[in-house]
Amino acid sequence: SSLLWLSSLPGPIFQAMTSRWILPVAVAMAVWGTAFTGVWRPQGAQGARRPTATARQADASMLTPFGPVVTYAKALMDAATEKKEVVLVTDDVLTIKDKFQEEEWLEKLLLVQSNPKLTAVQKAKQTVDLLTPLKSTVMPKFIVFLAKKNRLNGIKVIMFEYVQSMYYLQSITPVRVTSAQRLTEDQLAKIKEKMKSKCGTRDVKLVAEVDPNLIGGLTLEWGYTDPVQLYAPTHGVDLSLKNILNKRALQKGVVDAL
Repeated sequence: SSLLWLSSLPGPIFQAMTSRWILPVAVAMAVWGTAFTGVWRPQGAQGARRPTATARQADASMLTPFGPVVTYAKALMDAATEKKEVVLVTDDVLTIKDKFQEEEWLEKLLLVQSNPKLTAVQKAKQTVDLLTPLKSTVMPKFIVFLAKKNRLNGIKVIMFEYVQSMYYLQSITPVRVTSAQRLTEDQLAKIKEKMKSKCGTRDVKLVAEVDPNLIGGLTLEWGYTDPVQLYAPTHGVDLSLKNILNKRALQKGVVDAL
């Protein structure tokens, strides 16, 4: 990295220079530099939680994010557009996604899905009851439609695909920027513009956070597998002073770097 030369400077000079301009340098490197690869691990992927047994049973659709999932997600989008309920349907989709994170709700859903006395349509109607209140008129009908197609267990992955498709069609990329100190509006605007070009999208949803543990500089994460919860980013760059110091310690040895 072009920033690592700082580590060779004498201690007082290194401290003074990094405290004065490490943040502007990090911003400049992030928005104009070419180092959008390298030593970085997605926080979301590191802390990935394995679904509980209840969650796995409640989502026993066996559907993967292509083929039928894309078809059903598109059908939901088309219905929302036709009924002029895009905003309401999107709100319902986000509500359903959140419900699948609640263990207590999943247990109730599992009781409905595993009841042998209920028909598929009855299970769908009871699922709608568990989701009440829904904002759109499209979503309850869509859930019943899924039941008739024997795809009721695919609600979760279909809702997820809907959100992914929505961001793709609207050409929006969520980006999280975490800095040691609050960034200025001008710095955020520069990062946003450069990330639009980097990601090749029309707009960037920039989420700014502050983490003093970075000491100085910033980190960028994007390419989230879940663009709503900002979970498991697939791309990122670490231009924090903490990362620079860690590299210095590894290169020279922890004892020698002290």
